[in-house]
Amino acid sequence: MTFSPKAIANRIKAKGLQKLRWYCQMCQKQCRDENGFKCHCMSEGHQRQMQIFGQNPTRII
Repeated sequence: MTFSPKAIANRIKAKGLQKLRWYCQMCQKQCRDENGFKCHCMSEGHQRQMQIFGQNPTRII
């Protein structure tokens, strides 16, 4: 069974964490690329986490 380079790259990405270049510490979520990170930052879950942090920053840290 031979996989294309794209298929191999997708399998490697799916295995787990890559470089921690696009990582949201607040949500403890890693994104694959800049676009994914930007989309995550605009997501409802991330915005909710940021509101909770803004209300009580000492509780989370």
